[in-house]
Amino acid sequence: MSLPIVFIHRDDEEHVGICMQQAKTSNPSSRVILIGSPANKRLCGNNIEHYLLSNYNQSAQIFSTHYKHSSAMSSYAYNLFCFLRWFVLRDFMRSQGIERCWYFDSDVMLYTDISQLNYAELTNFEIEYTWTTTCELSMLDQLCDYMTKFFRDHLHYQTLLTYAKENGDVPVSDMVLFVFFHNYALRRSATYGMIAAGFFDHNLNCPFPPFSPQIHSLDNKKQIYQKNGILYSKFIEKEDYLKVHSLHFQGHAKGYIPYFRSQDIPNTDDYMYFDYPTCKWVPAEP
Repeated sequence: MSLPIVFIHRDDEEHVGICMQQAKTSNPSSRVILIGSPANKRLCGNNIEHYLLSNYNQSAQIFSTHYKHSSAMSSYAYNLFCFLRWFVLRDFMRSQGIERCWYFDSDVMLYTDISQLNYAELTNFEIEYTWTTTCELSMLDQLCDYMTKFFRDHLHYQTLLTYAKENGDVPVSDMVLFVFFHNYALRRSATYGMIAAGFFDHNLNCPFPPFSPQIHSLDNKKQIYQKNGILYSKFIEKEDYLKVHSLHFQGHAKGYIPYFRSQDIPNTDDYMYFDYPTCKWVPAEP
């Protein structure tokens, strides 16, 4: 079953358009939707739907009255919006009669036809990553109530502050609330994106978790291979490859997004890898 694919972004940035078109290329039967601003409607072309964020911010405005900012590493406006987007998405889904969708951050490139995935395998992945997740409307209702509770109630908010301090003074972001909701409220096991015979990328700049089989890196990023136009990573300790479902071009890695469009990836019978210093696909050693 084809589910809508939703992006939420306020600014007019070229990489957003590339990521949306990549989602449409890999999922031609899915609605691809941008909830954005008047300025970024131009990024959608003829095959991406555009809706104004300002039309779906009623419950987000209510949450903003409870929000408390304690994240020195990010601005008030940025960190607040990271929370507000889940209320916007929930209200949008309600208005459209959408019971389930996929959400992707605007720096995520999608390579798998997600309509072909077995959704029984995705249960533990739902609401695990803030940048890549499947969302049920009923689950978003629970999540939004959960987030509101943690900022509205003093004792719950103190729990957030304690967690942030004990984990290296990390920002009190929506990622922290996702950890709480996924691990403790839902009591689900972490997948780290490694599901459906491949992986949804956590961050191109980061390796897999230390207790997982590791893959090759290049220039402090995951080394990405292609064969027959399909992307893979290669394990270090065994001669095997793992399919790439998506790549998260976080931070400065956004500059590589234009080189990772499906139409620009070589389609060869032999493995090639992307060389970050030269921004070229080069033959891999046999």
